Amino acid sequence: MRNTPSLKCLALAMSFVLLSASCTTARGRVATAVAQRGEDTPRAPRHGDSGSGDAPRPQASLSPMQERLAPTGRAHPPLLPVGLREGDEEHWLFLFPHRPPQPSLEVLSLSEVRPLLDAFSSIGPRTGPRLRLLEVAGAQPHSQRPASGWEARFREDFLSRFGPPLLPLPASLASSRLFLALQLSTRYMADGIREAAIALFTSPAFVLSVCLSLVVYFAAWLAPEPVFTKALAATLTLRLSFAVGLVELGQVAMACLRLYREVEAASSPEQLEAASARFGMAMGGTYLRVLVTVATLGLARFIPQVPEGGLWRLLPPSTPQGLVLLEHSASSAKVVADGSLLVSGVSAGIAACSGLALCATSSSGGAPSSTSQPSTRYGPPHTRKNPQHNEAIENELATRDAAGHTDLRKNKLQVNAARQPRADPRPVKGVRSRRPDVSSVRQDGTRHNINYVSNPRDMKRELEAFEALKRADPDAIHELYRLDGTLVRRHVPPSVIFP
Repeated sequence: MRNTPSLKCLALAMSFVLLSASCTTARGRVATAVAQRGEDTPRAPRHGDSGSGDAPRPQASLSPMQERLAPTGRAHPPLLPVGLREGDEEHWLFLFPHRPPQPSLEVLSLSEVRPLLDAFSSIGPRTGPRLRLLEVAGAQPHSQRPASGWEARFREDFLSRFGPPLLPLPASLASSRLFLALQLSTRYMADGIREAAIALFTSPAFVLSVCLSLVVYFAAWLAPEPVFTKALAATLTLRLSFAVGLVELGQVAMACLRLYREVEAASSPEQLEAASARFGMAMGGTYLRVLVTVATLGLARFIPQVPEGGLWRLLPPSTPQGLVLLEHSASSAKVVADGSLLVSGVSAGIAACSGLALCATSSSGGAPSSTSQPSTRYGPPHTRKNPQHNEAIENELATRDAAGHTDLRKNKLQVNAARQPRADPRPVKGVRSRRPDVSSVRQDGTRHNINYVSNPRDMKRELEAFEALKRADPDAIHELYRLDGTLVRRHVPPSVIFP
C-alpha cells in the first residue's frame, strides 16, 4: 500500500499539533472535566418516589472497552496523542486522546436547532400534545401494535442505511415506552440545552429517529470491540470521533443503552421517569449534539435541504487543529479495546467525498483502488471515472429494493409508472429523452426518479434535466440531490403522500 501526500500530511498534522494539546491535559484535569459533565451516577429524579422509583441497574460485567467508556470520578490513564498509523493492507489506525469539554458545544440554543425543526416539521404525523399511560393488565401493549405507515417508511430507510437492529425492535416504536421516556427526559436536562431539547423531542419524527439510532447504531457499543461494516456507520463513527473524541462518543452510546435497559426493566411510571431523569441529567450540550446528528442522518433522504451547515450543522466543520470533518470517509470501522479506531477504505481530503458521500475508495488518499470494482448489482457502472456517483445510485436502489419498490432502473431512459417511455414536450438543446440516475415504482404505484449532482459546476445542467423530467412526467416524484445528501429540488404531485 502506498503512502500518499494527503494521508502523510494528515498524519504529520495530527502527530505534531495534537501532541501538544494532549500533553497539556493532565490526568486530574480529565477527571475534573468528566465530573463537570455530570457523568457520575445522577442524583434521584425530582419527581417520583426516590425509594422505589429507581430502575434497577444492569449487573452484567463490563468489557474492557465498556470499562474505558464508563463515567468515573477518577483520572483515566494517559493515551497516545491523536495520530495516524499505517496498519496492514488498506487499514489505518487512528489514536484519540481524551478530550476536555468545549464550552462552545456545551450550550445548545433554540436558534441553532431551528433549521432542523423546520425540516422535521415537514415529515411525520402532525399531532398535538397527548397523555400517555403505561399499559394495564389485560390490555394490548402499545409497543405490540403495528407501526403506522409513516413509521414503517422511516424504519425501512433507516435500517437500509445503518444495517439491521442489534436490540429487539418493537412492532411500533412510536407507541413504545422508550419513545415516551425520551420525551420525558427533556425535563431533566441542563438549562443551557433544555429549551432546544424540548423543541426537538416534541417532533415525533425526530424521537422515532433517536429510538432507531439507539437500537441500530449505538447498540453496537455493547460489543467489547464495536464493529461498523456499513459505510455510513463507519464514516459517521470516524467523523464524530474527530469532532468530540472516541471515548466521548462511546459515553453517549453507554448513556443511550442504559436508558434502553432501564426502560425495558421498568414496571411502574415512577421507574420509567427515574430512567428518563438519569438520561436527561447525563445529556450535556456535546452529547445532545452527537445524538441529534446521528438521528438526523438516519432520515437524511426524507429531510428537505437544511441551510447553514446542512445536517452536520451542530458540530464544528473542523477540529481545532484544522482537520475538516466532512473530508473523511471510511468503508468499515472497528473500535479497538485500547481506545483506538481501526478503519479501512479511508478517504481524506477529497472534495467529491464531502458531506454524506460514501466513497468507494481505498486508503490511497482518495483515489479509487486499482483492484476495487464499482458496484453493478442494479446495472452497469454509471461511470468508471466517478465511483462515488455510482455507489450513491447503488445504495439508493438497495434502499428502495428493501422498501418493496418495483421496476428498479439505473441510468435508463425515462418511463412512467406504466413503463411507457416519456419525452420532454419542450426539449432543451434538442434533448427529448432523459436518463434518471435512479427510478422505481413505489408501493402506491407512483414513479419516483432521482438524479445526483457530482460537481457543483454542473448544477445548471442538472437543474435543466430536473425540469425536463418533471415536464415529461408530472405525475411522478422527482428529486435532485448533491452527493452529500443535500436536497436541491423536489417535485411531488398533489395527489401523492410523501414520504
